[in-house]
Amino acid sequence: MSNRIFNVNRFARFSDEAAAVTEIVVTEHSRIAVWCVRPGQKVPPHTHPSGQDTWVMMRGELTYLMGNGERTIIRAGELDVANHDEVHGAVNDGTEDAVFLSIYSAPEIGWEKAEA
Repeated sequence: MSNRIFNVNRFARFSDEAAAVTEIVVTEHSRIAVWCVRPGQKVPPHTHPSGQDTWVMMRGELTYLMGNGERTIIRAGELDVANHDEVHGAVNDGTEDAVFLSIYSAPEIGWEKAEA
């Protein structure tokens, strides 16, 4: 990988239709993407059967969906780690845009829909 420094804001892309994800870098060990979530938009609850998904909140806040009806608020500057098969998703219940990094390790961790 020739480029090691990335400006996350250059990759951040919002959509009026749904939460938007843009990949920043993919290596043999991980995949890093930036998610942009407008008020009212949702990242559907899901699991990764073959890896871990780490979220780093960059801007705003989200209601984090943890499965079994559990929810908590995650805010800018906070980090969440969802191990393989742990339900995670989010909804922007606020009035401001939210941005977070998603770091998948290993890069092919799968994706399965789950109940919030």
